[in-house]
Amino acid sequence: MTMNNFKNMERIVFCLLSLTFSSAGAVTPNGGRNAFDFLNISPVSRAVGVGEAYSALGDDVGSVYYNPAGLASVLTNEMNITYLSLYQQMNYEFIAFATPLQPSFPSFGGVVALSAGLLQTGNMSRTNDFGVTTGTFSSGDQVFTLAYAKDFSPTVHIGASLKFLNQQIDTVQTSLFAVDAGLVVIPPSQGLRIGLEVKNLGAQDSGFNLPFTLSGGLSYRQYELFGDQDDGAITGEITFPIQPIEDPVGAALGVEYDYKWVGNRATIRVGYKYQNNGLGGEGLTLGAGYGLDLAGAVLFLDYAYAPADVFGDTNRVSLTTKF
Repeated sequence: MTMNNFKNMERIVFCLLSLTFSSAGAVTPNGGRNAFDFLNISPVSRAVGVGEAYSALGDDVGSVYYNPAGLASVLTNEMNITYLSLYQQMNYEFIAFATPLQPSFPSFGGVVALSAGLLQTGNMSRTNDFGVTTGTFSSGDQVFTLAYAKDFSPTVHIGASLKFLNQQIDTVQTSLFAVDAGLVVIPPSQGLRIGLEVKNLGAQDSGFNLPFTLSGGLSYRQYELFGDQDDGAITGEITFPIQPIEDPVGAALGVEYDYKWVGNRATIRVGYKYQNNGLGGEGLTLGAGYGLDLAGAVLFLDYAYAPADVFGDTNRVSLTTKF
């Protein structure tokens, strides 16, 4: 194997094996890593902009990833598409769609959502022991989610999601199912929301240690903050590892400010994340967005910067539409 081929393969294999294909049986000095670590890559720009403190703040289609109970606040069809470029040809793509069931099934009600997250590496050269290229192979991770949420009262929203997880490196592949469950409480105080979520229920008996966590958050939104055309929100969240492997208790704090005028909305976001989960990074996050009313459909373009992690500094772009 040539030196260049060796270095390229070393980087790719190290990244994939150490970050996204570790199993519960792996033993390391710190007790081992979670499997399916790519689940710690946060896909939605709005959430990243506020430090991922989103279990209480989330009230849109992006909640399918963070707290399915937040989907109960969705009033129209919503779609989110996010693109995240990493390195070594690695890309993360996310798409989610949510629709209220009330118009078609009034007796059932609630909101149903579908999403897909894809971490792809592209094609890589396969080299044998003699340094001869014998073809190519690909690797990647996927998560597909089906979620449902309903407002059981004006103050209590409940949601759950079923996830199918799959990982592949060349011909080696593993997959399993996991469940997320969430609760959002909206007290009588206007603008206040409380969120709770448990991630990856039921997956611990599969032989893998997924990021099994409990998150609790609080958000407050003040309308007409400086005038009749703006509002601002502050949100915070604490995450506890239910089955600790190596991830400590994490915390996040964020603020969001919206300014609206006829048919338009501009948003800025700032957050701080302290959660050493290996893929999420720590430190200051920044975000911005612009919304446009297109006569029957609303289009939002959001950007977020996240601090350095194993992939380096990352930039996300999300496109959301409501129709």
